[in-house]
Formats: sequence, structure tokens, C-alpha cells
Amino acid sequence: MKEEEKSGKKKEAADAAIGMICACPEELPNLQNIQEFVHSIRGALKERGNVIMTRLNDEDLQKIDALVEVELFKSRSEAVAYFIHEGIKARKDLFDKVTPTVEKIRQLKNEARETLEKTR
Repeated sequence: MKEEEKSGKKKEAADAAIGMICACPEELPNLQNIQEFVHSIRGALKERGNVIMTRLNDEDLQKIDALVEVELFKSRSEAVAYFIHEGIKARKDLFDKVTPTVEKIRQLKNEARETLEKTR
């Protein structure tokens, strides 16, 4: 086996072990779920180019820090980005309802601006 393959397999095993211990200990025997979880983390963290600042209570911050400490996430930022992404996915129904209304509001605002610019 090539050295790169060994390294890749070690990384997968480490990811799975970390996920098992931290994410869902009740499913320790189910390695496939852990690998899917780690894969979902990586997918959710692609293309993070926007920066926001947020405030957390102590309890939430301690939980985020615990996941960073066991190296499930590389940073607080990465962990928070993942949970925001998952929260949005979990409430897809809400976003599906509100999105058409938000788009209509944006359209009306643009029309109002254009009307005001014409009257100058």
C-alpha cells in the first residue's frame, strides 16, 4: 500500500473515532454513520468566504470549545459555521416559506428607489 493511501486511511479512521466519541456515542457500533457525519462537516464547510460576528452564552461556547478541543473542528469559527449550516437545512421549510416574500420585498424596494431617482 502506498504511503499516501495509508495516510488517507489513518485520517479517515481518526475522523471516525473523533466523530464516534464526540458526536453520537450512542451509535458507537455504527461506523458508517460517523463517516457520513464527518463527510457532512467537510461539505458544510466548503466555500466559507463571509465573516460575521456573533455572541454566544457561556454554555453554548463551552460546547463549541469541547468539539474544537477534541479536534472535531479546527476552530470555533468552523464549528459555528457547521451548526448554522445544519440549522438552516433543518428549517428548510421555514426558508422555503419566507424566501418568496423576501424576494417580493426586495423587488418593491428596488422599484421604489427607481421611482424616487426618476423624480429627482
